Amino acid sequence: MTDSERKPDQAADNKRKEVSTKGTFIWVILLGGILALTWLLVFILFISQNR
Repeated sequence: MTDSERKPDQAADNKRKEVSTKGTFIWVILLGGILALTWLLVFILFISQNR
């Protein structure tokens, strides 16, 4: 069966089944954690320099 013979609904269903965002969510959480940790460390360094 070629792509032109497929029903549009069947092609859309196949695309929905293949998409997984678990990895994206994990990477976003990790990147956010790294950014927050970096900001916190720079803030602590800034505060300690001004004493």
